[in-house]
Amino acid sequence: MVKLVYGFIIGGVVVLVFSLVTASQFERTSTVKFCSSCHEMTVFNDTWSEGPHGLVHQGAIRAKCTDCHLPHTGVLRYIGAKIYYGINDYLAHVTGKKATTKHWLEHWEGKKPYVHKAYVSGCKKCHKEIIGNGVPIKAILAHKAYLIGETKKNCVSCHHMVGHGDVLSVLREKTGSKM
Repeated sequence: MVKLVYGFIIGGVVVLVFSLVTASQFERTSTVKFCSSCHEMTVFNDTWSEGPHGLVHQGAIRAKCTDCHLPHTGVLRYIGAKIYYGINDYLAHVTGKKATTKHWLEHWEGKKPYVHKAYVSGCKKCHKEIIGNGVPIKAILAHKAYLIGETKKNCVSCHHMVGHGDVLSVLREKTGSKM
């Protein structure tokens, strides 16, 4: 009986330590410093830093990469997406697949930004009031159409420069593209 109790205590300690280490790693890998540590992300770190939710703009909400590029509609969905995209980005980094500025330029010019429409939950996390005082009538009408499902557009459809400013111009400049 004593061995069983010790087994439960040891098992509990192992589970607790594993959970704490996992939680700290999830937090560490959610920082901008971590996300921008790969050379492929340098341009995105730079354009984010200069963008409305980056480091330069005083008074604006500073968003982390995970605030916009992961879903905020439940813990399991968040963790699943974080693991999936983390493995995908790591493999792209170590293999060189899709890791070029040219790839990113083609991706952005193809209107496929890496903020999936399901991830507008990140926008909604901070921007709870999208129809309110001081919002122009044109924006009120657009937001109303969005809220009642009359449009397939999402936040990034209209506010495409909010995360990384004019990243498309920067990518074109770095690749020498004249488009």
